[in-house]
This record gives sequence, C-alpha cells and structure tokens, in this order.
Amino acid sequence: METKKSSEFLNKWSHVLLGSEFNYRLRYYHQRGHFPNLNHPKDMSEILISQMFNSSICKLYAQYVDKLAIRDYVKAKGLENILLTHYGVWNTPEEIPFDELPNKFVLKSNNGCGNHVICYDKTKLDQAKAINTLHHAIENGKNNVEPHYHHIVPKVYAEELIETSDGSFPVDYKFTCVGGDVMDVFVATDRATSTKYITLDLDWKPLPYTKKEYLPKEIPTRPCHLDDMAKIARILSKDFGFVRVDLYEYRDQPYISELTFFPWGGLLYSYTDEAIRFYGKKWHECNDRKE
Repeated sequence: METKKSSEFLNKWSHVLLGSEFNYRLRYYHQRGHFPNLNHPKDMSEILISQMFNSSICKLYAQYVDKLAIRDYVKAKGLENILLTHYGVWNTPEEIPFDELPNKFVLKSNNGCGNHVICYDKTKLDQAKAINTLHHAIENGKNNVEPHYHHIVPKVYAEELIETSDGSFPVDYKFTCVGGDVMDVFVATDRATSTKYITLDLDWKPLPYTKKEYLPKEIPTRPCHLDDMAKIARILSKDFGFVRVDLYEYRDQPYISELTFFPWGGLLYSYTDEAIRFYGKKWHECNDRKE
C-alpha cells in the first residue's frame, strides 16, 4: 500500500532525480507490482499516464483544469447556475484591489490547488501574507508534476466564500466518467483522522472498485441532489474519454468544484487492479466506436 507520506516522498525524489516519466513508471510499479505499458496502454491507469506525456493532450486539457477557463465551458453547456460568484481576476497578486472586495471572500490561483486565502473578515486580513501565499500557489502550479498545468497562464481571482454550519468545506462527490457514462461516485471520508475512500453506484451502493485498506467503516450520507449531479456529470464529461467531475452541494443545489483528468497523477491508487482493467476496457470500447 502506498501511503500518502511514502507517495509524496517517492514522487518528489524520483521526479527530481530520474525525470517525470520514470517517476510515474516507478510509482505505478510501487502500486501494481509491474511496470506500466505506456506504448500500448490497456488499463485505465496506463492510459492516463500515457496521456500525461502527450503534449497535445496536455495542451487541450489545460483549458479545462484552468479554474477560470473552465467557467466558459460550464456556461457553454448551459450550467452557469452551478458556478460560484467571482469578484475579480488579476494577472498578479499585487494587482488585487482589496478595498473593493466584499468583507468575506476566497483568493485562489487558477493553475493549482491549495494555498487558498480564506477571508472571513477583511479588516483582519494580512494582505502581505495573502499575496505571499498566492505566489506560492502559482509556483506550485508551475512546478506540478502533472504537465497539463504547465500550459496554464497563471492568474489569481476572488470567489465568494462558502459558509457552512460547522465551517468545513462541503463534501466533494467525484463522478468518475468514461465515455460520458458515470462509472462510480468517489467519496473521501474521515478527513479529520485518516482519510478513507469509497466508490458507490448511482443507487448509493458500494462498488467493488476500492482496495480494502482504503474503505471507511460506514457508507457516507447520500447527497440530496445525487440524480441532478449525475446528470451534470454526464453533460460535462460527454466530450472526453475519461474525466472525473467533482461536485458538491451548497445552498440546496449542486455546484462544480473542478474537472479532474488525471486523478492522483493517473495512478488511481485506491482502485483495485480489476477496476482499472474494467475502466480501461470501457475506454477502449468508446474510443473504437468514435473511430
């Protein structure tokens, strides 16, 4: 089992010393017990890793993982209602007009994840620290080992603050889609202790796609808008062979978090070998029909 700590260590040093592609070959071997066939990929993990080293695919996907450009795609699909309100977009953190922002907001970079600036009270915000945090977010995106992030022109933006009763972020319901069909709903639980993962079908029953060591003790609560979210996932995934559509519930409706093309860098580490072979077969069948 590749723990998060060992995964991060292996990822960092194999990438630095041996290069990005060998890094992923080594990590796949660490997961599956054999090296991936990237020239003739069969399972879903091999397919995703091989795509990561295809510059044309990475350039294409960059516009959909860009957290600003994705909004245009969502709007084009007639789903503007699932987007949070934005207050502004700037080329650099130094350009942010803090005085013009509302009292509560979130600042993010469009080319990465993490290093968000969450502001509950603008009068107490350390602006210099916020700017520094955003620069870290931009640099993390530029140095991401997933190459499609390198094709994003970095910007920063302000977004409305999500406020829940306990102050936590709403649960992500991640719809794994192949050929426009929902294959599973992936949910992470127990984040406060040791994160667990589970895959469920659209009847909210567990699927045999998750390695036993990752499974939680209990099935997470079914979302109120599961059917609506599944419909959204189908619409947003229709144009892609594989994509994970990450959604959540807020203010009694679904909202989009992001589109994910290479979960865990394509390693899909909580998925069983049988699952990635099944998904890979489905991907090939869909691809063959298109040709």
